[in-house]
Amino acid sequence: MEAGAGAAVGDEMLNDPAEAAAFELLHQALEAAPGLKEMLAVDEPVAVIVEVPGSAWVAPVARIWGGLVWPNRTEDDNGDAIRRSFGWEPLETSSWVAYRRDGTQTHHTPNCGNEGVSAALGAGCSVVGFSPSPERYLPQDLIRVADAHVTLPQINAEALARSVSALTGHLPSAGLPDRLHRLITLEDLRLAWRPDRNSDVYVARLRRLLERKERVSPLALDQMHGMEEAVAWGTALARDLEDYRRGRLPWSAVDHGVLLFGPPGTGKTTFARALAGTCGVPLICGSLYQWQAAGHLGDLLKAMRATFNEARAMAPSILFIDEIDSFGVRAAFKHEYRDYSIQVVNALLEELDGVRGREGAVVVGACNTADRMDPAILRSGRLDRTIHVPRPGKEALAEILRHHLGGDLPDVDLAAAALLALGSTGADCERWVRGARRRARHGSRAMTGDDLLEEIRGTRHARSTEEAYRYAIHEAGHALVLAVERPGALVIASIRETSDSQGGVVSDGRLRGPVTRKEIAGELRMMLAGRAAEEVVFGDVSAGAGGSEDSDLARATALAVSALHAYGLDDGEDGLLWRGMPTPDALAAMLAVRPDLGKRITVILATAYAEAKDLIVRHRPGLDAVAQLLVERETVGGKEIEALVSSAQA
Repeated sequence: MEAGAGAAVGDEMLNDPAEAAAFELLHQALEAAPGLKEMLAVDEPVAVIVEVPGSAWVAPVARIWGGLVWPNRTEDDNGDAIRRSFGWEPLETSSWVAYRRDGTQTHHTPNCGNEGVSAALGAGCSVVGFSPSPERYLPQDLIRVADAHVTLPQINAEALARSVSALTGHLPSAGLPDRLHRLITLEDLRLAWRPDRNSDVYVARLRRLLERKERVSPLALDQMHGMEEAVAWGTALARDLEDYRRGRLPWSAVDHGVLLFGPPGTGKTTFARALAGTCGVPLICGSLYQWQAAGHLGDLLKAMRATFNEARAMAPSILFIDEIDSFGVRAAFKHEYRDYSIQVVNALLEELDGVRGREGAVVVGACNTADRMDPAILRSGRLDRTIHVPRPGKEALAEILRHHLGGDLPDVDLAAAALLALGSTGADCERWVRGARRRARHGSRAMTGDDLLEEIRGTRHARSTEEAYRYAIHEAGHALVLAVERPGALVIASIRETSDSQGGVVSDGRLRGPVTRKEIAGELRMMLAGRAAEEVVFGDVSAGAGGSEDSDLARATALAVSALHAYGLDDGEDGLLWRGMPTPDALAAMLAVRPDLGKRITVILATAYAEAKDLIVRHRPGLDAVAQLLVERETVGGKEIEALVSSAQA
C-alpha cells in the first residue's frame, strides 16, 4: 500500500485529483490501524463502514477502495440493487458489495437496503458502506453487523503533498498554511488542476482558490444601525466564537442559530455579512431557490447538504439562509406536491441538528414574517433565537445615510433627510445616495444636500392641492387615533409618495399591550381611522383604504377574523375552538363559504368604524392641524403630532 510519486491503483495511474486525495486519505487511515489492515487481508467476508469527510467524497473513495484494499477482488453491483435477504448469488468473480450513500436519494435511509446486507454476507461477499453520515444514510443492519469503522479525516498537509506527487511525479516545494487545509473540498482540488502537471503551480493555484474562499467580510457590526437587538446578539456571539475557537468554551455553550425577521430592505443580509466580519469567520450563503435550481428532489437535497458540508468544513463559520420561510409549514401543505415539500423541510431539519451535527457552524435564517415558519425549525438547538429587525428610526437613518455617503456632504446636517426618510429602509438609503451622486455627476458639479432630499422625495406625479389635502386628512386620521389612544406609539406620519403608496404612518409595536378584546378594538379603530377621517371632512370616501392585501380594509378584516378564529376572543359557543390564522389568499374564500362569519365581522368592523368617526369628530381641531402640517412638510414625527393634537384640544 505504498503511495506518493507514481502511486497507482491496480495498473492505472491516478489522474483525478479527487481520487489521488482519496487514495492518500485511505492510505493514512489504514496505516494508522494495523489490526484493521490484517483483518481486511483475510479472505473472509467482513462488513466495513467507511465514513468520508463529505458527500462529494463517496464516489472517489468507493472507486479507490477496491484497488487499494482488495486489488485482486472484483466488486459486484451495489447493495441497493439486491432485493432478497437470503439465497442471493453473486457473479462468479465477485467478492464484495458496496453501498454508496451520500444522502441525495430517498432510499438513503437506515430502513432501506437491509436485505442486501444479509444476502451478501450469507453468500460469502464482504459488504462496504461509504457515507458522510453512516448512522443517517446506511442500512441499519450494516451498522449493527459492522466489523470495522474507518473514518477518513479532512485532507491534511501530508495527504495533499503525497497526492500532488502522485499526480505530477514531484513533491511540491511548499505546502499550504495550516489554516487553509480545513477549507479544501473535492471541487477545489479539481478546479485547481491543469494539464501542465506542475506541482508548485498546482499548489499555488489551490492556495489562491482557498484564500478567496477564506476572505472575511470587511463589514462589521458597529456599522449596522437601527437593529440594536440583532447587533447585541451578534456581538455576544463573536466573543463566544472566539472563546470556542481557542478551546475555552464548548460548542454546547454557543448559540447555534438565529432567525431574523422584518420588512424587506432592513439589512438582514447585510447583517449576516457584518456578523461574519466581526466574528472573523467565513460566510456561506444558501436558499431554497438556489438549491431548487440544481434540479429534481435528489439534486436539491444534494445541493443543500453540500452547502451545510461546506459550512462544517470551514467552521467556525456563519451559514446564512435567505428567505427561509419559503420552506413552508408542513402542517399547512395541501397541494399535490405535499410529499415533496415535506421531504425538503425534513432534510433541512436533519441538517440543522442531524446525527453529524454542525459544530462550529452558526446558522442565520432570514425572512419577512416569522409566522410562516415551520415551528420545528425554531426549536431549541436549531434557530432557537428570534430577533425582529425593524425599519430604522430617525437617528439610525441619519447614521445609515452618513455611512453610504462616505466622504460626501461632511458638513451637511442629515436630520431633515432622515425625517423625510422615516418609514424607509437601509436599502432605500443606499439607493438615494447613489441617485444623489448621479444627479451631481450629470450636472458636472459637487453633490449638495438638496440632491439627497430630491432623491428621497422621489419621482412624483404632480398632485393637485385637493389630492394632497385628502391624503393628508387620511394619514392624519390614523395618526390622531394613535396619538390619543396610544401615546408614545406613533413614530411618524407621512404623505410622501413612494412606488407603492401615497403615504402612511409608522408605529412602535413594542408599546402594544396583551392581545385582548380592548386591544383589538383599538387597533381596528386606528386601521379604519383614515377612511373615517375622509368621510368626516369631505362627506365621502376614496378607495385609499382598500385595494391589496396590505390595505387598511384587508388588514382590519384579517385582524377581526383572527380574533374569532385564532385568538379565542369569541363570546359564542365556538369561543374555545381554534380554526387557525387566516392567510390573505384564503380570507376571501373563508368569508364566502361562511356567510355567518362574514356578518359577524361586518358588525365588528362597523362598530370600530363608528367609534373612529366619533373620536375624529371630537378631536377635529387636532386632525386639521396635523393635516395642514403634513401638506407643508410631507413627513412629521410622532412626538410633534402628539404635542399638536394636545395643544389643539386645549
